[in-house]
Amino acid sequence: MKPRELVLALRAMGLTQKQIQERTGIPQPTVSKIGLGRVRDVMSRHYVALLTAYEQQIKVQAAAPAPVPTAFHWPRIHD
Repeated sequence: MKPRELVLALRAMGLTQKQIQERTGIPQPTVSKIGLGRVRDVMSRHYVALLTAYEQQIKVQAAAPAPVPTAFHWPRIHD
């Protein structure tokens, strides 16, 4: 994946730019610029940090319990 795709994937997983900053060490404004495609050459350490954050988030989501469906109740019809 390209750096922009990693940022967009992390955002789609529910992470904010601030959370991406906290997990990668990349300043939030730079995260924003990468996500918008405004950075032509991403430093290799930033790429590795984004890739690591993405892989960790995949593991977190895979380990999360599935939501328990709520019971369905038919509406009562009053005569």
